[in-house]
Amino acid sequence: MVRAVIADDSAVMRETLGKILSDGGIEVVARAKDGIEAVELIADCEPDIATIDIQMPGLTGHEVIERVMAENPTPMLVISSQTTRNADATFEALEAGAVDFIAKPSGDNSVDIWTQQDKIVDRVRAVAGATVDTRDDDRGRTIRSATPTVDATDEFPSDPTLVIGASTGGPRVVERVLSELPHRAGLRILVVQHMADHYTKRFAKRLDERTDYEIREATDGDTVGPGEGILAKGGYHLEVTDVTGGRLTVANDDGPKRHNVRPAIDVTMETAATHVTGNLVGVVMTGMGADGAAGLESIADAGGKTIVQDEESSRVYGMPKVAAERVDVDMVLPEDRIAEGITNAFRGWSS
Repeated sequence: MVRAVIADDSAVMRETLGKILSDGGIEVVARAKDGIEAVELIADCEPDIATIDIQMPGLTGHEVIERVMAENPTPMLVISSQTTRNADATFEALEAGAVDFIAKPSGDNSVDIWTQQDKIVDRVRAVAGATVDTRDDDRGRTIRSATPTVDATDEFPSDPTLVIGASTGGPRVVERVLSELPHRAGLRILVVQHMADHYTKRFAKRLDERTDYEIREATDGDTVGPGEGILAKGGYHLEVTDVTGGRLTVANDDGPKRHNVRPAIDVTMETAATHVTGNLVGVVMTGMGADGAAGLESIADAGGKTIVQDEESSRVYGMPKVAAERVDVDMVLPEDRIAEGITNAFRGWSS
């Protein structure tokens, strides 16, 4: 049985989350009312997972995560209210070592959070199985300093298109990979990260600030040219609808969920494979479930190249595992070599 510690300064939320997890077959071994108590209980109880509120007295959620990762590395799931301030703090918590996050209603609205019961239980189970390691020396560093040097003689194809998909544990890896891609390659980048609507705009802003590419949240009818990238908007599938004059045209689609998610990686990859002729690379990285496997298969069938993240560096080896089993992928790479693999997949590709 998965064992969990809940840390939240709201007594109502502690009780509600505890009931949700217990009903889902997860043993709640302790509840912490502040950050200091959270650190102590995690050390004493050695849970499989801790859920961490962002705003707590004593120590903030970010400080709890830093302390725990330094002293007792434990998979942690951030429970964050949907505010702009908390959105920024949530991404900082992921940088500090948290595996993933879910949004909760503002205040003590326990009724609304019950509507997310299945999602919370599934996410807690996934994060409990995530890999956390003190050897992860990327936390808190300036990622874009690792951008590789590209020789002036390197050849890249015309209009190269890259589609990246990730889920649980993905934001930090997506940041790293995009920051290490050479701007000179002139990639057209489509990113699908399983993430709620409120957070995708903030995440796109972070990607824009931390990479050499111009990254923005996708809008309906948007176009993407060389040196640009878009992030699928939370709550909408990102579809490629046309390619004209070197620019991709996309649409935001609020149709049925796939794999119980929207945006789904498969939708973006499949529509890209339909409209992009050659010079197409698909990447599936850390996350639970099977989203991305069918999409990579479509890219491979269209003559594109396929890459998946390896098991050792994946926080959750779900989506990459399914994709690697289903598709004869071109490369299986650790996190720190994915950008290199993408670059090599495009380099020298005939225009």
